[in-house]
Amino acid sequence: MLTNQDKTPAVISRAMAKHNLEEEQPEAYELVQVISEERELVIPDNANVFYAMNTSANFDFVLRVRGSEGRPVQLRSRCSSTLPRAQHRASLSLRLSKVTL
Repeated sequence: MLTNQDKTPAVISRAMAKHNLEEEQPEAYELVQVISEERELVIPDNANVFYAMNTSANFDFVLRVRGSEGRPVQLRSRCSSTLPRAQHRASLSLRLSKVTL
């Protein structure tokens, strides 16, 4: 559950705990909202996520290793916060895992 008080570091930490990534450093990850197949929005490091996200787009978020854009990243899981979609959606971007906020 996301509230209007949640800042990016707290959301990343909660998502990492939920997806059993507690051993990793939260600072090494960025929160990304998938807008469409071609577009995504990187949520700024110290933003209030509730106000920073695009509310007219999907509420699909991804935790991504910082600086990994353009390089392939192994998927750790295919957890989804939404109903199942076409298989190609899971391979979009450089997804570490789809997160539920």
